[in-house]
Amino acid sequence: MKNAIKYLTLSSCFALGVSLNASLAHAESMGHDETMHKGMHDEHMSGDHMAGGQMGEQMEEKHFKEMDTNGDGMVSKAEYDAAHDMHFKELDANGDGKLSLDEMKAGHKKMMGKAKDKKFEEADANHDGALTREEAQKMPMLSKHFDEVDTNKDGKVTREEMDAAMEKMRQKHDEKHEGK
Repeated sequence: MKNAIKYLTLSSCFALGVSLNASLAHAESMGHDETMHKGMHDEHMSGDHMAGGQMGEQMEEKHFKEMDTNGDGMVSKAEYDAAHDMHFKELDANGDGKLSLDEMKAGHKKMMGKAKDKKFEEADANHDGALTREEAQKMPMLSKHFDEVDTNKDGKVTREEMDAAMEKMRQKHDEKHEGK
């Protein structure tokens, strides 16, 4: 069970750090050619979508600070275990003390949705529910594909437009990778 928790933690941290808004890197669904898609996919998977892996570093620091409950700059085994036990309990939807694949998937999806929403809120400086080109600069992959995601061409990207673009990319990705 500890291995499952460690795997879940590592995969969640990796996925969160890499995927917050890097899902937009699957630009093939936006009409880009295969070469561009592959390059962006490689960029997405390497974490290089931000200078020097900045997003991953920020997520690692945030996660570390959350685990370091006594603020001594170190995470003890007890602090580590407590943080991951809490995370496990959040994922264990039926409370049976075990994680099914469905629970892990649902928990990951929920976590990614919260992270995406938080990132959007942080970028939305004027809190109008839409990101201007300037505000979108806080989300590098969105900024890079702003014109493609702004489907109604009003100069703003709403959550709905961003969600629709991400869903399109996910579907294209799934179609491409079915049976592999």
